[in-house]
Amino acid sequence: MKGFNQITIQALRLYVAVLGQGNFSEVARREAMSPSTVSRVISQLEQALQTQLLYRNTRAVSPTESGKLLAEHARQVLTQLDLAALDLQEQDSEPGGLIRINAPVVFGQRHLAPWLHELNARYPRLNIELMQTDDFIDPLQDSVDLLIRIGVMTDSTLQARTLGQQNFRLAASPEYLARFGTPATPDDLLNHSCLVFKGFAGSQRWYFRQTGEEWRSWNLRGALTSNNAETLTQAAIDAMGLVVFPTWLIGDALRDGRLVSVLEGYQVSTSPEPQTISALYPNSRRPSIKVRAVIDFLVEKFGSPAYWE
Repeated sequence: MKGFNQITIQALRLYVAVLGQGNFSEVARREAMSPSTVSRVISQLEQALQTQLLYRNTRAVSPTESGKLLAEHARQVLTQLDLAALDLQEQDSEPGGLIRINAPVVFGQRHLAPWLHELNARYPRLNIELMQTDDFIDPLQDSVDLLIRIGVMTDSTLQARTLGQQNFRLAASPEYLARFGTPATPDDLLNHSCLVFKGFAGSQRWYFRQTGEEWRSWNLRGALTSNNAETLTQAAIDAMGLVVFPTWLIGDALRDGRLVSVLEGYQVSTSPEPQTISALYPNSRRPSIKVRAVIDFLVEKFGSPAYWE
């Protein structure tokens, strides 16, 4: 439709404003125009599109079906233009001010703390408040700008950006395997010492499957149960038994040989649902420049696949 080439951004803004107010007079007052000027712009818009957009009467206006359709697309176009304008304004802006970040304790120690000095060097005007807890946090109530959360992501009022997948390994020390043998199937774990994490929801289950098969769970026991992942990892290194933990936690021990991956022909997890490492922030049209800067920084540093894999 050639008429679209004649449409101006101002005309679209006035049209959307008229629909919002339901009349020409209020829009004219806000825009410091005469009602006749606003009416003329809308008429020119109708002429360009060769369709009636509004039903007019002495008190108010309402959209035709064509008018509703145009309004839907016009709002999207205007929103994108506003976002583009913000991006251009922020292009040379430096993130600054206080940013409150909340992260799980161990993940924060392993994979956030080592990068803080570089984040500070890149954005010296940024003041970082990092709180580490495994408790539930309501970012609105607790005034948190950015949440790092790990596990199965549920529907939420928060926006999320995935930083990486959470992948698990079943592992034991070489000394343990030399002493008690290497399990060949998950059923063999019934004869082994399994070091199980126990949190507020109870003892973790271990899930195994081979490619194309369904997940099966095992509820196992061993010499030690704990609510502290570092304690269980150290116990596995000290040959007390086998653990199932994510690669971000035991990747170093696997690489340097303190732990050995077991049952590599099976996928292993603590849930049949996919688990991710995600950055969450309160639901809004767009995150603030400081939140986007930190998320982009973490995406860059973690890499894809993540460096701990």
